[in-house]
Amino acid sequence: MPTRLPLSWSFQFYEHGIEPTVNPESIWLPSSGRSWVHSALIRGAGLADSSFKRILLELAEGKKNPVLRGCNPRHIALMAEEGWHSRQTGIEATLTLDGPVPWHPSRSLRELERRAKKKGKIETLSTGDKEKWAGLGLHLKELRSRSHYSGRPTLEHLFLTDPSGWDRCCLFWQDGSLKAVVGWSRNGPNSRHLEVLMRSRDAPVGTMEALILESVRMACAEGFSVLSLGEVPFLHFRDSLHSGSPARYASYYFMRPAFSSMGLFRFKQKFKPAWTPLYLLSEKRVHPVVLFDLFWKSGCHRLLGYCLTHRNNP
Repeated sequence: MPTRLPLSWSFQFYEHGIEPTVNPESIWLPSSGRSWVHSALIRGAGLADSSFKRILLELAEGKKNPVLRGCNPRHIALMAEEGWHSRQTGIEATLTLDGPVPWHPSRSLRELERRAKKKGKIETLSTGDKEKWAGLGLHLKELRSRSHYSGRPTLEHLFLTDPSGWDRCCLFWQDGSLKAVVGWSRNGPNSRHLEVLMRSRDAPVGTMEALILESVRMACAEGFSVLSLGEVPFLHFRDSLHSGSPARYASYYFMRPAFSSMGLFRFKQKFKPAWTPLYLLSEKRVHPVVLFDLFWKSGCHRLLGYCLTHRNNP
């Protein structure tokens, strides 16, 4: 598998012959004394393992005790050679689009797509569609007001929620009204990552499945190798075959009033993805106080508090 960046890091092709450069975004975690590098823009002609390792080592020199989330086993193996530490936080769903056994949608997914397309139409946008792209922010804000997330506090620094960080997006329209959107970032030379998955409460059945299948076709046509459907937090598999239902960390039960990890898992499992562990990665050991800092700085405490005090809301 080609090198991919941690989730919500972005890759941008640059001039040939130039070593990859990094523009990181970070916030300070006061209780643990770490610097959370929650996103970064990497520019380069490609992204070799050695280049990625060099980028992280340079970050460690310039940032005090960096911590990264959304790291896959390849990242962990690379940095273990340098004495870095990791802690699993969830699992990632990926679709491999090339190779000897490329991913294909099941009959049930195609049927859901067919049903949705009878009710509306799909529009695909790239960053080259400057006028339409500029209006995405307003569309997203309005769609959120009609979604399950309406009124809830927003999470911060966990995803690239602003379209300025995306590479492509797909929108579902019905009778002139936006019903759903998926937004993708480019997190490697040949890979994309699902950043935003949002639908209105009255979106037709199969809408999200249709948008993801359209995204797969678009990625295949553009020569991409991997699509990441993103993280399902608080879950892990007990065996290397990832068989059966995933096990739950204690954090799953703590956050259950605010976040349905199993619901998200069941949705992504429809696509029969490959499941891989996701980790926090840091120069120093990832102690529980780091988890507390991330919980606080990401706004999870606000979301949990809201859901505990608004249990009767839909």
